[in-house]
Amino acid sequence: MDGSLLSLDLAGNIGWALFRPPTVPSVPPLFGEHKWRGQGATNICGWFGDWLNDFHAVERFDAMAWEEPWLRPGDKPETIKILFGLVGVCLAFVGSARHPMAYRTVTPKEVKKRMTGNSYADKPAVVGACWKLGWKVGSSDAADACGVGLVAYRQIWPRSLSTIAEKHAA
Repeated sequence: MDGSLLSLDLAGNIGWALFRPPTVPSVPPLFGEHKWRGQGATNICGWFGDWLNDFHAVERFDAMAWEEPWLRPGDKPETIKILFGLVGVCLAFVGSARHPMAYRTVTPKEVKKRMTGNSYADKPAVVGACWKLGWKVGSSDAADACGVGLVAYRQIWPRSLSTIAEKHAA
């Protein structure tokens, strides 16, 4: 059985994409982004946890996926706390008694490879790949979330008709 998947890019802005079960005709994912709100790890992660709960109350997704944090040389300790705090919020959400669900993590290279065929593609190439599918994303964060969803959907529901992008592009 297929379900709805919320996929996330947990970066300086949180990109998100909601993939619904495949249909004929296909329905494109919903997508967007949110800027971090507040100052410090506590406020940013708290806001994100509230947003997840609110979004789930409206959309009722069945699984989650997110891109593993990409640390760069020179990242400040506070940034590292925030990035891994956002992952902690996701893990707490999917592991809670209230919202138990399947989840996957996806590497940035898997996203780039799925979207462009090149594990080392730059952000404009990933955005361009979304646009070629008809998904008019407004940021690289939303584009990355779309790529996360395309990789993770097949991992969570491997026997599904999870050719969402291929159907939508046709």
